[in-house]
Amino acid sequence: MSHSRELASLGALDTEAVRPELAELDVLDVPDLVALMTSESTRASDAVVAATPQIAGAVAGVARRLAEGGRLIYVGAGTAGRLGVLDASEAGPTFDVTDGLVLAILAGGSDAMVRPRAREGAEDDSDAATVELRALGCSPRDAVVGISASGQTPFVVGAVTYARAVGALTVGIVCNRGSSIASAAELAIELLVGGEVIAGSTRLNAGTAQKITLNILSTAVMIQLGKTYGNLIVDVRPTNEKLRDRATQIVATVAKTSPERARKALEACGWRTKPACIVAASTMGAEEATGLLVASGGRLRAALEAAHTGQRTTTGRPVSRSGTQRRLGVAAFLQHGRLVPGDVAVADGRVIALGLTPGRRGIAIPGLVDLQVNGYAGVDALGASVEELATLATALAHDGVLAYQPTLISSETAATMTAAGHIAELSTREPDGARILGIHLEGPFLSPLRAGTHPVERLARPDLELLMSLFNAGPVTMVTLAPELPGALDLVAACHRRGIVVSFGHSDADASEARRGFEAGGQAVTHIFNAMSPISARAPGLAGAALADPSVTVQIIADRVHVADDLLRIVLAAARGRWTLVSDATAASRLGDGDLLLGEVHVTAGQGVVRRPDGTLAGSAATLLDGVRSVVGIGAALGDVLAAASERPAALLGREDIGRIRLGARADLVVLGDDLEVREVLLEGRSLS
Repeated sequence: MSHSRELASLGALDTEAVRPELAELDVLDVPDLVALMTSESTRASDAVVAATPQIAGAVAGVARRLAEGGRLIYVGAGTAGRLGVLDASEAGPTFDVTDGLVLAILAGGSDAMVRPRAREGAEDDSDAATVELRALGCSPRDAVVGISASGQTPFVVGAVTYARAVGALTVGIVCNRGSSIASAAELAIELLVGGEVIAGSTRLNAGTAQKITLNILSTAVMIQLGKTYGNLIVDVRPTNEKLRDRATQIVATVAKTSPERARKALEACGWRTKPACIVAASTMGAEEATGLLVASGGRLRAALEAAHTGQRTTTGRPVSRSGTQRRLGVAAFLQHGRLVPGDVAVADGRVIALGLTPGRRGIAIPGLVDLQVNGYAGVDALGASVEELATLATALAHDGVLAYQPTLISSETAATMTAAGHIAELSTREPDGARILGIHLEGPFLSPLRAGTHPVERLARPDLELLMSLFNAGPVTMVTLAPELPGALDLVAACHRRGIVVSFGHSDADASEARRGFEAGGQAVTHIFNAMSPISARAPGLAGAALADPSVTVQIIADRVHVADDLLRIVLAAARGRWTLVSDATAASRLGDGDLLLGEVHVTAGQGVVRRPDGTLAGSAATLLDGVRSVVGIGAALGDVLAAASERPAALLGREDIGRIRLGARADLVVLGDDLEVREVLLEGRSLS
């Protein structure tokens, strides 16, 4: 852009407007000048109020990123950038956040804070911020907030564009409509203050509005992360006597106790305010209070409620302290998609403590949850007897899967009903292996154009009566169907009414048909990219529609056969927090090479790949933990990958009793070594041999 065009563009901005009514500003006496400026200052607060919905969206998004282990990174130049530095610098002392959680990148670096005139040209370098973000390792876990009054600053535009490209959440805080930064960012906060008292001096109302917005953004995010109890800051760094007195007052207020007891609790807890509140309000010691706090996601209110109710479990029974307690000796455990430092203790089949002094190595995770298991260890789910299904469940458990959906592919109706009956019978028994969550019916309402390994002659047009018959045969919890088939949406509605998850797969649906299916109640897609309409430039298909819809769970097979690594990376970036792993395991898993059955289909396993005689892929020979290792191997965060194989599939089924490690919950746990191999499996606290 030429210099003259830049000037013309700048002159078109509201914040640069020359206001004719202020033409004699310089001749006003002091009282009139100050009165004018104070009355004008309401433009800043009015603009912030008008942007409330936009700010709320940003708070929710940033809080999610930070809760999942990400960072908040401000980027700006000039006044706007210095405001970002100020907000970032206050996060640590105010909320006791770890160093590096809230950062700021200022055009021109630290010199621009103290010698701004020497570094003013730095804001025109659109590549400089990209270099700094790359050096910080900006990733999809982070939230990047670009701050610019004009909304056009090249330094900030470059930063937001790069951050969005790598999958980070991007927010633009600007003071003009339709700016480049607002267009580049995923979320835009437009603070429309209009022209300044002094034309173009955006340190006035524009800067004030941005400062207020940053205050609200960072404070509201910290509240969402549990940094406050009511309006008290309970994550305080008491680094001097004044702050120690303040911490004592906070603990005394929260625990409703004397300052003397509050101070003793703080001393016992190493001057950590949150656990001290629990110690002062209960009979717990510091270590137990810390564990309860960790189990409550760092939220003091929830931890205090648990302490006051006797640490009740999800079933309403108090946690037993009479049985033999055992610590697992792990260095960390999985919770909310993050690896939390600390050991885990179990007793009487329940988790009784979290966040204890860490062991030397290893991590504790909830039993893995696999929503697509066609067979395992030589057993095919469709043709198995009850005892063979029990053998399958035991084999799964030894590989870390403690809850699963036996998956029945399209077959003769009578065979499907018989298999469903066997699964129903086993599900009533006390488990000695992986728990049956319910049946995944993968078919028969699938597209013959995308049948994959399913026998085309066994496919059926959507038939509500047939669906009800299958429901009556066994405990169905998930149905895979093709939404474009005539009558399919009636089946989606029927499943939705019964609380049965509908996943779309083996489908030739275009994007509009897929969207109608999701609107009707579809919640997921089955083994994305496989047996479905592909993505192309002008036809996103089912896969593209699923990746674009933030309400859809994306299930993926990560066995290094079904999906290329680059496509895995696309899924992780586009479906952040809503992708799950499935194994699509067959009888070949843990069995080795050879001929076998998948339902009624003859298949062959060779070199870790299962195919029909015509070469069509026919399920997988991998385990779910193999999939975890594969995704970690392409650079994904371990906590996020483990959550995709435990917490998130459990959430898709609406099950709160599996896939999570929580205080008082059933101790269905897996201990992994640093090499992600199974070291121990616990079923209700009992170690499986």
